[in-house]
Amino acid sequence: MSHFRIPRSRVDRLRYILDACAGREVLHLGCADHPYTRERLADGSWLHAAIGRVAGRCVGVDAEAEALDWLRRARGVADLIEGDVEALDRLNAGRFDLVVAGEIIEHLANPGRFLATVPAVLKPGGRLLITTANAFCLRRALRIPFGVESVHPDHVYYFSHATLAALARRFGFALEAAHAYRLPNRRPLVPFLVERAASLITPNWGEGIVHLYVRAPERAATVAP
Repeated sequence: MSHFRIPRSRVDRLRYILDACAGREVLHLGCADHPYTRERLADGSWLHAAIGRVAGRCVGVDAEAEALDWLRRARGVADLIEGDVEALDRLNAGRFDLVVAGEIIEHLANPGRFLATVPAVLKPGGRLLITTANAFCLRRALRIPFGVESVHPDHVYYFSHATLAALARRFGFALEAAHAYRLPNRRPLVPFLVERAASLITPNWGEGIVHLYVRAPERAATVAP
């Protein structure tokens, strides 16, 4: 049994991603946010658009061809690639300063295959930014005694800080920074309030985790202060 030092810091997920992307060449995975693409565009919460406004260059990758075609035709969005994020070495998209994988690793059939192919699209010294649901989110755990598991129907994994870092380390990534983030939506109100109260006690009972990695096999994983 080992003990992983979990972070005590909490960040605004969107602000953290945008700060990391500012002025950089970014490959954004799962860019269409299917099946919520039109909803996100309508309410202004589409992450890919926000990244595009701050990045020096932003290329999006998604497996949903229909959503990408609609974005090109109806919205004039350029630099979109249909592709499998578990096979980034087949994209022929070039190399980037930063790969953003926001809330996608928990959907993948093979997260290890994804991590194994990330180096093919990273520049030397490039970074990988992963955000994902927190396995120890208290608001979800509170339903368990009532015989209910509250989960996105397409999620097939939960990660904690320790397990995500351990998986990434197997593929030569060193953890450069780790943080928690809170549920951003106020609706439904009760889960929002429960999550807020839990994250005040410890950030690691909150909604999600944010990890920033560098491709450096020789470095040990550490958590930035």
